[in-house]
Amino acid sequence: MNNITNDCRFLGRLVSDPRLIKTNSDVDLVTFTLAVPEYRREKNGDKKKNVSYFDFEAWDTGAATIAKYSEKGDEIFVHASARPNIWTDSEGVKRYQVKFRVKEFKLFNFKTQNETNVENEEGKALETISAENG
Repeated sequence: MNNITNDCRFLGRLVSDPRLIKTNSDVDLVTFTLAVPEYRREKNGDKKKNVSYFDFEAWDTGAATIAKYSEKGDEIFVHASARPNIWTDSEGVKRYQVKFRVKEFKLFNFKTQNETNVENEEGKALETISAENG
């Protein structure tokens, strides 16, 4: 039996500071874009770098953590699922975008307040965090 899953993993750098939004139901939502490099060898042996940009959203405690402890240029690992976003623009043209919903993430080079160690609610060092989806 074939099992098809919607499971994506990325390692990249934040293009800008994450944008934290409070929804009408007072739930945290953070959106951010990652620059994800990919390296390949050309036929002549030269190594070429290609960078792709992907849009993400995280909800609830995951959103608050990303917004609080990360900033432009920070490296982040994201485990996410792809979500289609389809709409009609003001000229009547149907538009399509894939956005990724964060399931888990790991922050690298994250900012800390007053240069103290960042800990989660259980007092453990902040490593892999499960993002709660709204």
